[in-house]
Amino acid sequence: MGGLPRPVALTGADQVVRTTSSIYRGLTVRETTGGAGAVLRVFDHASAASGTLLQTVALGNGESLTVVHPAGLWAIDGIYVDVVSGAVEGAIYVG
Repeated sequence: MGGLPRPVALTGADQVVRTTSSIYRGLTVRETTGGAGAVLRVFDHASAASGTLLQTVALGNGESLTVVHPAGLWAIDGIYVDVVSGAVEGAIYVG
C-alpha cells in the first residue's frame, strides 16, 4: 500500500471505513449542528468500536479539524469510526 491517500466520506454515524489491513492517514471533520460539540474515535478494527484506538477527536460547536499523518498509521484489522456524540461530516484518509 502506498501512494496518495484516498478520502472515504463519513456518513455521520458509526461506520466501517475499511475491513482489511490499511494505512490510516488522517481525517477532516466538522461539527454540523453549531449548537453542540461532537466526539469521534477511530479504531483499528473491522466492524466495531473496539480494538486499538488510533485517534480521538473532540469538536466544539461548529468547529472543524483536519489531521494528517504523513507516514500513516498501520491499521492491521481495518478502520472503524465511532461517532460518540454530536453530528459530524467529513472524510477519513486511507492509504
